[in-house]
Order: sequence, then structure tokens, then C-alpha cells
Amino acid sequence: MVFCLNLYLHYKINGRTKNNILLHEIITKQNNMKKLFAFSLLLAVLVSAISCNSKKTDGFTINGTVSGADTGWVILKRRDEGKMITADSVQMKDGKFMFTGKVELPEMFYLRMRDNYDAFPFFVENSTISIKIYADSIDKSEATGSVTQDLYATYLKKDAASEKKMEELYSNYMKAREIKDTVAMKTLNDAMDAEQNALPVFIKEFAMKNGRSVVAPYLVLSNAWAFSLDEIKAVNKAMDPSIANSDYVKKLIEREAILNSVQAGQPAPEFTMNDTTGKPVSLGSFKGSVVLVDFWASWCGPCRAENPNVLAAYKKYSNKGFTVLGVSLDDNKAKWLAAIAKDGLTWTHVSDLVRWDNAAAKLYGVRSIPANFLIDKDGKIIAGSLRGEDLMKKLEEVLGK
Repeated sequence: MVFCLNLYLHYKINGRTKNNILLHEIITKQNNMKKLFAFSLLLAVLVSAISCNSKKTDGFTINGTVSGADTGWVILKRRDEGKMITADSVQMKDGKFMFTGKVELPEMFYLRMRDNYDAFPFFVENSTISIKIYADSIDKSEATGSVTQDLYATYLKKDAASEKKMEELYSNYMKAREIKDTVAMKTLNDAMDAEQNALPVFIKEFAMKNGRSVVAPYLVLSNAWAFSLDEIKAVNKAMDPSIANSDYVKKLIEREAILNSVQAGQPAPEFTMNDTTGKPVSLGSFKGSVVLVDFWASWCGPCRAENPNVLAAYKKYSNKGFTVLGVSLDDNKAKWLAAIAKDGLTWTHVSDLVRWDNAAAKLYGVRSIPANFLIDKDGKIIAGSLRGEDLMKKLEEVLGK
């Protein structure tokens, strides 16, 4: 809080004069002191005025206007431990609203209307932020007054351009598919792969250049599935100490530790989860066998496409001490069981039916599926991300032809 103070200076000269010279000296000193006092008082008034008129921001103020609605509730949300929680809510008046608060470091918040589940994500920092909300298309809303948001907007432009290009490539791919132009299909598929791989490269370069902003760890964390352990380490080293207390930095450091723990040669992290009948099954119970911990879900198209490869490996090597432990990221038991039956997956399956909150997936740092880890008879990780022929080759290497 800024205090504007009225300054008061009081002084007194003691003693009696003995002659005019002494009296003159005293009067002169008094006049000089009065001049000094007057100057000091003027300076103090000027400093006080400047202090009172300068705006020191101790928190944030979000001034918002809504286009397309005059009344209703506006809700401000933030993410906490992976879940969305309500930070504040206000009722707008004449299409206007305001939020106030304070953040230690810039943080991503989400603004939405009560009757609309679409949300506008934006970075909040301790400043005066203006937001224009479009009630019928909240994702197109605009925010100004946050330096962090401005930096984030530069990434959004790149992301939007990449998404537009992907849509064009996919549209052309489907046209080529209709006329069975396999040459064009391959060319377009390669172009889509290249475009998809280009975005993580941009994000990493962006993060390395902007280590003083929380936008850097936020973007890498949001796309953590695309980054290797070495890339995560490099980004973490590039983060400035000034943002060390950011949750995004802390979670990125946790990400590095998790990936370290599931490298080849490390003991496979232990977990226990219920199978399809509700019976607890532990990973440790598979010691003595080479086991593939296979993360998948019934709703995951690429997982279902990979299942035949896993099934072929199981049929070929199950009599040589190889088995599979399927870990599903489903949240619907009926659909999970139906997928197991339809795909003919006869090995052990477990799930806690909480989708991406799956305890084993978190333990192994799984941020995209399909994903798997091959574990030896002693419970140590042999390799990860083995798909298609790579799985067969590794099993041949480990168990023989």
C-alpha cells in the first residue's frame, strides 16, 4: 500500500544573545535554516506527489467487456493438479465485468461464461488487463495488458498457421485417397509428418530463447509427449532462476525425474491395479517373465491399429517366457471389455478407469498412447516405445528366434 505523508519539520534554537554580532549570526543561521527547510519541504512535497500519482501494481485487475451478452455470470478458472477449479466468478453488468487478485508469478487462467463450457485461456500477471469476450465464440476473445500473454500470442500465431497447413494437407490427402493416387498420398503423408514434427522444434527453440518467461516451461510441459529426456534437460537448464517458483518449472523438473526413472537399465516402477474382474494385480507378480507393459485405450485409434502387432508378438513368444500386461486409459469399463474381446487380447489387463489420471501412466511419464515398456525377468527396463517390427526385433534379440 502507498502512503502519502504530510511532512512536518520542527526545530528550536536555544540560548540567549550577548551582542548584536552574535544576534546577527543567529538570525543569519535561522534564515539559512528556513531556506533549507523550505527547499526540503518543497522536495518532499514533489516526491510525495510523484509517489501518489505513480501506479504501483501489487496485484492484477481484469477489466472485461462482453460482446453478444449484457447480463450473466463470468467465471475465472485455473488448473490445479490437473483439475480445473473456480478461482472467482462475477456477474456482469451492461456487458462489463471485473476481477481482481494477486499472483506470485504469471499463470494461465481460463475465462468462460456460466452457460458456455468453451473457455478462453490467457496468462494473468500483476497488471491491468483488458479482455474483450465474444459470447458466441469465446476462443476468439482478446486480452491485452499482460506482457506474458503477448509473448504467448506469438506462439499461438505459429500454432494457428501450422494447424491451417495441416488441415490443407489432410484435405488434399483425402482427395488423393478417393482417387487412389498412392504417390500423392505418400507425398502428402510425409508432408503432414514433417509439419507435425516441426512444431515441437519451434517450441523448443522458443523455450530456449525465453527462459525468463513462464510461457517457456508452460509450452514444453503442454507438449511434453513430443520431447525426449535430453530435450527436457536442456530446456530445464535454460530456465532463469527468477521463475524457479513457477509450477510449470517445478512440473517440468518432475517430468525430467520421471523420464530418468524409466530409462533402459532402471528398475521398472512398481504398481498394482485391478484387472477386469476387480482383482488387484501387481507388476511384481510377473517377475521371472519378460513382460511388455502396454499402455492403450479402447478409444485410441492408433492403439487399436497397433494391437495386431502386439498380438502377433504375444503368439510368437509367449511360450518362451514372454507376456503382456495391458494398462488401459479407459474410463468406461464396458467399452474397455468390448475392445479386449473384439481385438482378441488374451493377456492380463488392468485399469483404474480414470483416463489420463491413470496411476501407472503417471508413474511411467506416459503422455501419449500407444506407449509401452519391455521389462526383463529381473524387473529391469529393457527398452520403451517398441512398435511394429521394432518389438519383434527386440524380442528376438532378448529371447532368440
